[in-house]
Amino acid sequence: MNIFDLFLTPPERRANEKIREALFDMNDPQSMEDRMRDKWNNTADVSWIDPEKPMVAISFDDGPVRPVNEASPAIRIQDAIAKAGMHATFFYWGNTYDEDTRAEIVRAQELGFEIANHTKTHPFLPQLTPEEMKAEVGFMEPILKGISGQEQFLLRPPYLSVDQVVKDTINVPLISCGLDSEDWNKATAKQMIDKIAKACENGSLDGKIVLMHETYDATAEAVEFLVPYLVANDYQIVTISEMFKARDKEMQAGQVYGECPQ
Repeated sequence: MNIFDLFLTPPERRANEKIREALFDMNDPQSMEDRMRDKWNNTADVSWIDPEKPMVAISFDDGPVRPVNEASPAIRIQDAIAKAGMHATFFYWGNTYDEDTRAEIVRAQELGFEIANHTKTHPFLPQLTPEEMKAEVGFMEPILKGISGQEQFLLRPPYLSVDQVVKDTINVPLISCGLDSEDWNKATAKQMIDKIAKACENGSLDGKIVLMHETYDATAEAVEFLVPYLVANDYQIVTISEMFKARDKEMQAGQVYGECPQ
């Protein structure tokens, strides 16, 4: 940071950073070419978000789940977030997708949530060839496109497992997490609530991508408590793409993201 930036507001500092980046690229044609190829086209609507207020992106893996009804943890999670007028990101995988569970993804899209990719069979991507990786990622893309009309989707690598070959092969941003609820490790609703509430209280939750799974009743219970709690503490619950766009941060294809600091 330039010393003069200390006297600027956060939006003014971000504008200055953009100007410096542009000037650097003008003097480095190869850098500009690479950035144009790898830049993620973020189309999120952030008109409802205050970029100066704290925000968190809670994300959910391993959907869609059956049955699709109001008692399922996935629908309970959707309802809790939608009731508060907030958004979240849901990463869907192929082995549980069929004409029945498609309804859950359609519902998420209609509620303004971000739908994203979690591969077809949930493999360890670094154990696959580049061609196999592309096939795993490519399975869900036309399904998600048919529902949303979008062209590309964020990817959460199964088990958060990434190596350099994965980064070089998968031409979308790779989403990890900045806070793990550990619901996959049998965390109780209370343990999840305590962990996230503590991060809220000490300020470390701001800008974090939280990892949860829509498959557990304990997760739904935790979310039903946490959403009004976070809103009461002036937090905005947003999608991953919304958080990056609201904070004027670019995502790049093949890069791993677990948070979006102010």
